Amino acid sequence: MFSIEEHKENNLEELEITNPPSPHMRWHPFREEWVAYSAGREKRTYFPPKEYCPFCPSGNLNYTTEIPFKHFDIVVLPNRWPSFITHNDKIINLDELEIRHSKGQCEVVIYSANHKDTLADMPIEQIELLIHTWNDRYKELSIRKDIEYVMPFENRGEECGVTLHHPHGQIYCYPFIPPIIKKEIKVFKEKNYLLSIMDSLEKKYYVYQDDHMIAAVPPFARYAYEIWIIPKARVAGPWEFNDDQLHSFSLCLQKVVKGYDKFLKKKCPYIMGLHAAPTLNDKTFHFHVEFYPPLRSDDNPKILAGSESMAGVFVMDVLPEDTAAILRKHINL
Repeated sequence: MFSIEEHKENNLEELEITNPPSPHMRWHPFREEWVAYSAGREKRTYFPPKEYCPFCPSGNLNYTTEIPFKHFDIVVLPNRWPSFITHNDKIINLDELEIRHSKGQCEVVIYSANHKDTLADMPIEQIELLIHTWNDRYKELSIRKDIEYVMPFENRGEECGVTLHHPHGQIYCYPFIPPIIKKEIKVFKEKNYLLSIMDSLEKKYYVYQDDHMIAAVPPFARYAYEIWIIPKARVAGPWEFNDDQLHSFSLCLQKVVKGYDKFLKKKCPYIMGLHAAPTLNDKTFHFHVEFYPPLRSDDNPKILAGSESMAGVFVMDVLPEDTAAILRKHINL
């Protein structure tokens, strides 16, 4: 539990502990990447009745939840249905296929006790506490020998697979460096491309910026309203922020989400992921956050169809500089 002020409540009744699955990974020889299999995830909580939310504090309710208190600020819980968890259970053996234990850890980060809260509505000090929470998990998890990469992320909206509407995100800890991050590591070792295009981002592609952070539609965006939040000075991860940078980052997160909502006139669906270095003392990786709203234009859904799914080639209907100008108006209202 992470709190702005000291939390002094005693525990109430908690939900029963469930037996975790025994996930494994299979190597995809044609894509050269790991695929994780976790039987039992289909049984996870899926759109419970409106009167029941497992992430609300149970002290104010007539039923038991994951949170045995009347109030909390932020809580981190182990995921009951993890795709990655270190175990020694026997796993399936298939001829001609490389299979490994799906080691690591999966956690759920509950952003607020308020069921209807979002990053767009929270006080800035609550978002700052969330960043401190992420930093705590980075520092504890990234030094484990069974974990190679730590990624906090958030899925927002049913369009992005959300099955519980209480404000929350997740943290996946992988036993390998994920393919996208591996490519970014390679690029940053060769050249800090983000810094090299910073002048262009500040003039043409920004949707919001201050002295420390810039939020911009990247000139190579694969989604119409994709936004990256980028520190103007290179840091390996948010654990390197000073107080001014942390406050600026918190404000930038809120402005982006609030701007999305103003643009659509509703809660905008998105996938948000923190791209940080795999180690705490990395000297080349440039931390940034990526937002992917699954939209083609306006409120029209973006479907990963033939070219995207079968060839891995994204086809865009709108130019990044045009959508940057549209989003800029709503984010800077």
